Amino acid sequence: MNARGTARTLVRGGDGRAGGRMADLQAPRGMSDVLPEDEPLWRFVRDTAERVARSFDYRLINTPIVEDVRVFSRTVGDESDIVSKEMYVFEDRGGGELALRPEGTAAVCRAYIEHGMGSRPQPVRLYYFGPMFRYDRPQAGRYRQLWQFGVECIGDPSPAADAEIIELQYTLFRELGLDDLTLSINSIGTADTRRTYVDVLREHLRPHLEGLSHDSQRRFETNLLRILDSKEDADHPALRGAPSILDYLTDEDAEHFDEVRSLLDASGVPYEVAPRIVRGLDYYARTVWEFEPPAAGGSEGGQQGTVSAGGRYDGLMELLGGPPTPGTGTAMGVERTVLNLRA
Repeated sequence: MNARGTARTLVRGGDGRAGGRMADLQAPRGMSDVLPEDEPLWRFVRDTAERVARSFDYRLINTPIVEDVRVFSRTVGDESDIVSKEMYVFEDRGGGELALRPEGTAAVCRAYIEHGMGSRPQPVRLYYFGPMFRYDRPQAGRYRQLWQFGVECIGDPSPAADAEIIELQYTLFRELGLDDLTLSINSIGTADTRRTYVDVLREHLRPHLEGLSHDSQRRFETNLLRILDSKEDADHPALRGAPSILDYLTDEDAEHFDEVRSLLDASGVPYEVAPRIVRGLDYYARTVWEFEPPAAGGSEGGQQGTVSAGGRYDGLMELLGGPPTPGTGTAMGVERTVLNLRA
């Protein structure tokens, strides 16, 4: 097995250190055990999440930990960090290329298509709870095996579906006792909106290219929007004065976003509009959001500070070979939620 972009190497004996005695063996780097004394808090998170999901009429779905690699390369995006650098990929004995799932939405959508859920009354409301895998740099709140709770509302193009998902996640955090998380929302419009905006943003950033961080220089050609949510100090000067994507929304996109905000206001869900939120997966469109703890913007924060995030993905089903089907959803990091409960 390998992570995308690394050599296919098999190391024998624990984590590769000399010896190989049983005493030297440890859990793989970036992965951890949930010990009996930790289980009650994990169980509290899962039980609360499932109870809240069911109260919103969502039903449990379980998908395989292993998927055809194309489920993610077609949807998440070949140039995304997940596919290009972080995905665990291996070839089975039949020559098929498989991947440990790095996220849950694409797998749920694959199941929706495979099992003909489009013929059921729409929207189809689903939730999942399970481990995902990313070959990431381990640090506080960032792991190579990460557990997620996610919800997906498939088959409803309306702003009400976005607001419903956000309200569900907000309700869950309140039920868990995490009342101090900040909800930030944005609209990244549709593909046409983004193409126009990317051209404008590229011209704004071009004079600053040599001063950008290494990752942002790479993203300048491959995934420009991701520069907007960079937490690297080297990128901050270039981002000052950057144009806002909200100024380039079509009338229809702007109306959709305004309605989401109105519905959140009516539900009493507090939020702030953050034009630099773009999310890291290529399939998102229109509404996107993040829940972060108060310290997420500090030196220990950054992207790993995000406890839950999501957005609308109206074009994802077509990328998987299915008919045009709107969808929206969110995923919550369980380890990060537990860390915040212990803080």
